[in-house]
Amino acid sequence: MVHLVLIFLLIIIFFARKLFSRTYLTPTGVLCGIWILIISLKVILAPDFYFGYEAVFYIGSFSMFFFIGELLFYFLSKENDTEEIKEIKPFYEHGEEFKNRLRKYIIWISFISLFGSLFYLKAFINHFGSFAEFLIAGELIRADLFDGNISIPAISIFSMLLSYSAINLSMVFYSRYGFYWFQTIPFFSVLILSFSQAARAGMVIVIFQIVSGKIFRLLSKNEGKIELKLVKPLLYILPTLLIIFTLIESFRYQAFEYNSERVEFTKNTFNVYTFGGVSGFSTYLDEVHKSTNDLTYGRYTFSSLYNLLGIAKAETGIYDQYLNVSPTQTANIYSIFRPLLEDFGYLGMLIWALILGMIANFSFRYSLRGSLIGISMCVSIYIYLMFSFIAPLTQFNSFLLSCFLAPLIIQISKIRLKLF
Repeated sequence: MVHLVLIFLLIIIFFARKLFSRTYLTPTGVLCGIWILIISLKVILAPDFYFGYEAVFYIGSFSMFFFIGELLFYFLSKENDTEEIKEIKPFYEHGEEFKNRLRKYIIWISFISLFGSLFYLKAFINHFGSFAEFLIAGELIRADLFDGNISIPAISIFSMLLSYSAINLSMVFYSRYGFYWFQTIPFFSVLILSFSQAARAGMVIVIFQIVSGKIFRLLSKNEGKIELKLVKPLLYILPTLLIIFTLIESFRYQAFEYNSERVEFTKNTFNVYTFGGVSGFSTYLDEVHKSTNDLTYGRYTFSSLYNLLGIAKAETGIYDQYLNVSPTQTANIYSIFRPLLEDFGYLGMLIWALILGMIANFSFRYSLRGSLIGISMCVSIYIYLMFSFIAPLTQFNSFLLSCFLAPLIIQISKIRLKLF
């Protein structure tokens, strides 16, 4: 029953937003859609995972205020008629020179991030002595990484900060001009990074970025029934995501032989990763939230940035604390909502949702009018919303940088420099 309450509320918001747009793929539509999907799958695949009415209240409140934020900008803007998917206006047509300059910038930062990821992998290989030893290290990889035993070159760390900016720009370029070979380079950077860490998050984020790019490619082409045309790519992406998840788990636990016991273990691990944030947040509300009153003002929402600035040391996976997500399993992921509540409180969370909704509508409306900066901002917002059931993407400095650097590079590409 509790699941149906949230699903029903999200469906109402989902269709209410559609009244002001020709497409369901608005920011509010994506937020509600991803949570309807996750909650529905949770009921089917992980019915024993915890979920309570208090969690419904906070998730529903955030979704409602995000929707209100979109509507506020919609009604306050000069063009408050029903949003239309229009042809790209001449104002945003920058010509072949702009396209070539943007392409060169993307190639440059893509190769920089790729070289950084190779140096990153080399640091892991050096730590374990050889590539062969690294391949059989398994769980030691992450243990040594989080214990600070692996020395990562500074040039690698700063180079890889460009990875999500490069992917963002590649998706913007794809949405406007279609597919080109160089757009694959930054994906290899993240693949190498994920392989080095035996980590899953980077690949999941990449998948969401591809989905975001595909959405705005369809919107930019001004085609009808774009929601139906998104179904086919999703049918390819979902099994790909499952395969990648399985391979990474096999590498992490050095278990490549599959039997019934191994399949069950992989299924349980997948459920924890997919639904652990939702259930972990519910457990947090029941067991921890009422006993904590002091706000932490961004420590968890911007954990890596605070760590970089020396304000507060980042914990492993945002939180070191593991809570029960089912009668037999624990997790340390709590969706975007625990960090927001601990950092800013309930009122602060609502203000965050309201402002984010306004920015989202601003970006979305201008993206429909052909603004590449608008599309870039939307790609960042969409993957933040898609990843919200796991953790806040604002924890990653590379994501934060992409929110500002990618639009800046698009703007710079309009200027003819002697270098290009």
